[in-house]
Amino acid sequence: MSRIAHRVETERLIMRNWSVDDAEAYRALLDRGDLALRPWIPWMRDEPMSLEATRERLLRHSRDFELGVNFRYPVFLHDGSLIGETGLYTRAGDGARETGYLIDSAHAGKSYASEAAMAMVRIAFEVDGVDRIELHCVPENAASNRVALKLGCQLEATLRRRTRGSDGVLRDSCVWSLFASGYAASPSAALPVSAFAADGTQLL
Repeated sequence: MSRIAHRVETERLIMRNWSVDDAEAYRALLDRGDLALRPWIPWMRDEPMSLEATRERLLRHSRDFELGVNFRYPVFLHDGSLIGETGLYTRAGDGARETGYLIDSAHAGKSYASEAAMAMVRIAFEVDGVDRIELHCVPENAASNRVALKLGCQLEATLRRRTRGSDGVLRDSCVWSLFASGYAASPSAALPVSAFAADGTQLL
């Protein structure tokens, strides 16, 4: 458990485990960005939630984080503003992580998604010690496909009718991957990142 990155910092961003105290800011972010996020994020079908349901969701995320099930991080600017969410998910299988993100539409076009995802790639390979990281997105999501390229991933496959959107419609899924053997030469490896365990021990 000491190897879990509880706090991750880049030049512009801070990421750490969710707290129920983040619920109001998270609720506002999701409500503000609903129209922009809904086409690309399947779990937006459950939105909008009440503030209490949002607190319960964040409590589950925090518990999963501590149990090593999934690692979801809110994304903050250094001034404390919540601008999104990223994470590393164990559903990719043994020796692998899947990453993903969402960024407040008010902060679009500033490469925050790429910066947060690159930080997750560094954590996956250098702290978690995985062999592979994946990013999944629908072909129509041009922005996410561009982020995958920025990470240094390669498109392995486009799987037909594999993901159900927030509208209930089955869509194709692009599977992007980066392997440990190619990580050192990837743009992600060059991003300055600091990472700390729960006790403050520096991991990166």
